[in-house]
Amino acid sequence: MAWDRPSYPQLLLYALAVVLGVTIMVSAGTSTAAFGAYNPAWDGTSEVRKTATTLGADPVVVQNTTRYQEVPPESSVAVVFSPTESYTDREAARLREFVRAGGTLLIADDFREHSNPLLAEIGANARIDPVPLRDERRAGPSPAFPRATAVANHTYTQNASAIMLNHGGTVRPSGATVLFASSEFSYRDLNRDETLNSDEQLSRHPVVTVESVGDGDVIVASDASLFLNAMVERADNGAFLRSVVAPHDAVLVDVSHTVGVPPLVAFQLLLQRSGWIAFLVGTASVIGVVGLPYVPLLVRRLRTRREAEMSDVPRTADEIAAGIRERHPEWDADRIERVTDSLMRRRQQPDTDD
Repeated sequence: MAWDRPSYPQLLLYALAVVLGVTIMVSAGTSTAAFGAYNPAWDGTSEVRKTATTLGADPVVVQNTTRYQEVPPESSVAVVFSPTESYTDREAARLREFVRAGGTLLIADDFREHSNPLLAEIGANARIDPVPLRDERRAGPSPAFPRATAVANHTYTQNASAIMLNHGGTVRPSGATVLFASSEFSYRDLNRDETLNSDEQLSRHPVVTVESVGDGDVIVASDASLFLNAMVERADNGAFLRSVVAPHDAVLVDVSHTVGVPPLVAFQLLLQRSGWIAFLVGTASVIGVVGLPYVPLLVRRLRTRREAEMSDVPRTADEIAAGIRERHPEWDADRIERVTDSLMRRRQQPDTDD
């Protein structure tokens, strides 16, 4: 089978097609949403899945809360980062059952309104206070990045002595154990003017707590930004994340009430959960791979057949007249001439879409 050497315009077209295909694949497989589990940029949380894989845990993307009922809770930890919509009573009940059966649940927020109702439904006592926390003395790049030190001897603080928030709030423990608290130079910016006023006092404030609910644990963090890709490298944020993940065999990344996952990832997850769809796609892929080498040959044959058909079509008046004479030998010369003239005029008229 001979191959025609492509021209330079064709090569350019092929190159553009490859670049476009790669771009579409990357766009379909990644996200740009803040806190997105498949967002590799600074404001994504793809490092959480990477950390799980590095530590030997299975990262499980939860698109529906029924997934909580399919994993062993005593060896699983679930993370909920800044949900954008409320959990229904039935959905919250699934999370509550997961925790009470021995699961660990980490809830972190960034001033949205859906985490505290979820904590109440689960049966946790801690609540996130959405008042910005600032620290003029013990902070990172600016007072809006306060540092918090470990204040409890706990599994989750063994390898993390200090963490750094990013425009975070505080936690009201209400009996929960405080894991990390800000310095004595921090204050809650009540009027959000980024200035310490007379009605704002310097004091230590809890920012991460843990408490038992049933046989499981609920960890509450006042700032979901702790786990952003850009923030896990700050202070001991990464070590804190690893301390939470390490004791577990599975990490449930709950995206059921956020922006979801990219289309390509959603399709991949569908294949993983549906055996018959995976079978159909696999069969179609095998047929496509086997048949791909024959596509150029098929195109060549179709082109040759079309050219042969086109070559048989009469093009001149004499050829048309000869064809008519062959089909209708009983016609006289005048009739053949009239029909030939009519066909020639019809061919010369432009097509119209009446």
